Amino acid sequence: MSKSHFVLTAVLGLPLMIGAVILGPTAFDLVFHRRQPERFLIPSGYSGWVRIEFRRKGAPALRMEDGRLLLKLNEQATLQTSSDPIPGHGKDDFFYYSGDRRTRLSNAGVCKGGMIWQVEIMVDEKTSTPFERFYVGTEDSYRHEVDPGGKAPGCE
Repeated sequence: MSKSHFVLTAVLGLPLMIGAVILGPTAFDLVFHRRQPERFLIPSGYSGWVRIEFRRKGAPALRMEDGRLLLKLNEQATLQTSSDPIPGHGKDDFFYYSGDRRTRLSNAGVCKGGMIWQVEIMVDEKTSTPFERFYVGTEDSYRHEVDPGGKAPGCE
């Protein structure tokens, strides 16, 4: 192997290998841990934390709507279902609802006008049952909820 070939391989190959080691698991997770998308219906005008409790005996199973699991929250923004949570990533959609009327909510993210924050599946320590939670509201209201002192930098 010539010296120039070795240098070229090291200059191009080493960064690619480092990138694959660092970014590979995340890319693998995004590609192979896809799940069926979910549709969340949230009472119109609600702002605050949402809680969905899974594996609840006597609660109805989740229904399907347009190829999506439908999670319709009550007026207190809670839902109990006998269904299991489905791990992974899906292209979920979120709506405010009032009667049959729906208004799409953005989950665009930080500094982009989003209304959905910190979607996560957790386990209740007391009951060992899974639940999902997320925050619904403006970015300012979410930031105030998780950082009341306002120490985190805002959008510019």
